[in-house]
Amino acid sequence: MTNSLVTRRFEHSDKGVVVLHVKGRLDMSTLEDFKNLFTSEFQTGNYKLVLNMAEVNFIVSTHLGVIMSNYKNAQAQEGDVKFSALTEEVFGIFDLLQLTSILNIFKTDDEALADFE
Repeated sequence: MTNSLVTRRFEHSDKGVVVLHVKGRLDMSTLEDFKNLFTSEFQTGNYKLVLNMAEVNFIVSTHLGVIMSNYKNAQAQEGDVKFSALTEEVFGIFDLLQLTSILNIFKTDDEALADFE
């Protein structure tokens, strides 16, 4: 199944990590696709994810709830959800809500991948 929010998907089988490049406005019109992004990976046993958010310019609080719920789901399966390349606007929202102290956020995909070791 393809997801309109994902522009690129990389599997790093040596680390068991999937990197997803996400694009667009994460508003109510994209909520189901955003939920399905996690569901489709988790259903195939991929609980180690990096979400590259370089092309995300807007995010609503509902999507932050989806992130936190799936972050917890991944950790319950000995996985993790990490983030890379957040735009200034999205980083500001994460920081304002103190998610930067909970979630692992990196400048690049490579830095996020290295943190899985």
